[in-house]
Amino acid sequence: MGIPIYPVHLEDPLFQGFYDGLDAGELRITADAATGEWIWYPPEVVPGKPDAKLEWRSVSGEGKAYTFTTVVRSLLPGDHKSEVPFTVVLFEPDDAPGVRVAGILVDDEGVEPACDMRLRFRAVEAGDHGIPGFAPVR
Repeated sequence: MGIPIYPVHLEDPLFQGFYDGLDAGELRITADAATGEWIWYPPEVVPGKPDAKLEWRSVSGEGKAYTFTTVVRSLLPGDHKSEVPFTVVLFEPDDAPGVRVAGILVDDEGVEPACDMRLRFRAVEAGDHGIPGFAPVR
């Protein structure tokens, strides 16, 4: 499987905690600092709670595939033939139910992707930045 290489906007402070976590080998999700409620994808303003403060919290990295799709033809501009195929997975961490983080399936030789399959987070280098990777638990 390939790894998609694409530019990301690392300068956006809204996502800095996510990418800092990847650099540290952790999967970090935003939560309401007062209630602990998981809030993912981090909004600029929490709907119904305009004064809420979000904080980045690490999750265990153990979870399951909510859904997946395998990309066989890149839609990125330029020559990306060496980066396909790859499988995009929506990962739901065990300790953050209802949160679904997009990433790629890694270390999946001989494994057919499936919904509810057990996965473990692993940060993956993609050019000059990290992206979330999720490996099947064997």
